[in-house]
Amino acid sequence: MRVTTHRSIAALAAAVAAGAMAQTRTAPPEPQNQGIVTAEAPQEAARSNKNAEHIEFLVEALRTSLAEARMGELASQQSYDPRVRDYGAKLRSDHTAHAGEIERLLEPLGVAIPTEPSAEAISQLAALARLSGEELDAAFIQMMIWTHTEAIEKYGAQTHANPDRSLHDFAARSLPMLQEHLAAAESLR
Repeated sequence: MRVTTHRSIAALAAAVAAGAMAQTRTAPPEPQNQGIVTAEAPQEAARSNKNAEHIEFLVEALRTSLAEARMGELASQQSYDPRVRDYGAKLRSDHTAHAGEIERLLEPLGVAIPTEPSAEAISQLAALARLSGEELDAAFIQMMIWTHTEAIEKYGAQTHANPDRSLHDFAARSLPMLQEHLAAAESLR
């Protein structure tokens, strides 16, 4: 059973890697009017780039929270271990509330608010849904460790020298929840 679980985790890791490679980013369009240069242009460009980075962080954070909520729901419904089911229910509840907070931060920015996880996360969710029993529990817990470790790094980066106070404060408020989720996942190994 241990070998099968390791194979399931390896297959899930391969699916995650394939999903990440399939994601592409397009370059932003070139500005049309490059003939007029003012002393304010570099400052405006820097502000615009910083705003785009903040929006990108929030959109990615929202997609991740939507994915975590769905994965938590899957675990709460399909896990055989009551501790994993409880952890899944907590993830679903916490990340649903977290997604709502991110949506409130995105609304005034006038950007399209995602309602679905990323394609990569949907692929990961599908891979998890094909598993059952101990395989599901082990793969789910490992995925939660990976995703929460990555999220903690990204949110931590937003708390360091970020001039956007609302984004800094949001990230700082979110870190304890993410750290709690990581510690809980590690305790379920």
